[in-house]
Amino acid sequence: MRATGSWHGDVDTGKASVWGNEIYNPERLKFFDRHLKGITAPEDDPPVRLYVLGTGDGTKTAEGHLNHGGYWRDEAEWPLARTQFQTLYMHEDGSLDPFASEDEDGSLTYTYDPEHPVPTVGGQLVGMFKITSPEDGGPALDDVPPFLDQWTLARNNLSEVIAAGGFHQKEGPEWIGAEEPYPLLKDRPDVLAFETDPLEDDTEVTGEVSVKLWVSSTAVDTDITVKLIDVYPESDDYPDGYHLNLTDTILRMRYRNSWTEPEMMTPGEPVEATITLWPISSVFKKGHRIRIDISSSNFPRFDVNPNTGEPVGRHTKMVKADNTLHTSAELTSRVILPIIPS
Repeated sequence: MRATGSWHGDVDTGKASVWGNEIYNPERLKFFDRHLKGITAPEDDPPVRLYVLGTGDGTKTAEGHLNHGGYWRDEAEWPLARTQFQTLYMHEDGSLDPFASEDEDGSLTYTYDPEHPVPTVGGQLVGMFKITSPEDGGPALDDVPPFLDQWTLARNNLSEVIAAGGFHQKEGPEWIGAEEPYPLLKDRPDVLAFETDPLEDDTEVTGEVSVKLWVSSTAVDTDITVKLIDVYPESDDYPDGYHLNLTDTILRMRYRNSWTEPEMMTPGEPVEATITLWPISSVFKKGHRIRIDISSSNFPRFDVNPNTGEPVGRHTKMVKADNTLHTSAELTSRVILPIIPS
């Protein structure tokens, strides 16, 4: 909101996305005037404004970032009334398409080890920071400055631990927990990647992406992570293509049916879980692929599940879990995309 640059992580979202305080402050003042003081907004003030990502040319900008691009668009309601929901099914061969499986026993199994979680590579974080220790020139541990000086003290002694925003989904030395030879996340043995064929037309996804999964585990409780990826094809600037993270989330399986009444899994017994991603608006361009990554960790963005079923935050040990995603005709794992017709 306050940034003066148009890039977030390694991805440039277009100059129209730049607000800075000169736009942000008047916008929020107008919002507060309307909703706190009852001052009527102009008749032409749209009820919904959204930023549609993905309209850039996919080249590398002068600053060295992926030109994903974007633009502002006014809408009359939310969710958009013209949304067409498309269901894509996950298959044992890693494909993602509109056709339900006819296999009787399709499934994929991976081992989730909480001692070696999938590393966080960007995402919709505010950022993860640490304060410089006293030994390295930071403030004393008992230093409590006056209220108005606390942010200044923090800002002058903060350093970033995990960068936020969009990044090529590949391990590297800058990411916590990443290990050589730094594979693509989709090539890790504990990540299941499902992707479409190259798209024949530009495809806009705007709204909440819903994922319905049939899962079984050797554990009584485990986590399931979901990530939506825009797979750029190979290009001169990106010879290996670019796997851009758009939105992601996590579900602790004990809370699959209720946040207040946890329910453990029965080892080996498939259960269905619905996972809703944060809203997104992005165009997947012609030639790109839509990908869904399924795993059980995204650390340190999310804490690891010890797989033991012990009380949250008070576990005494951690164990590995063999987690199975079912893709059969009866147990259909699928994603429901909110498509906006062109």
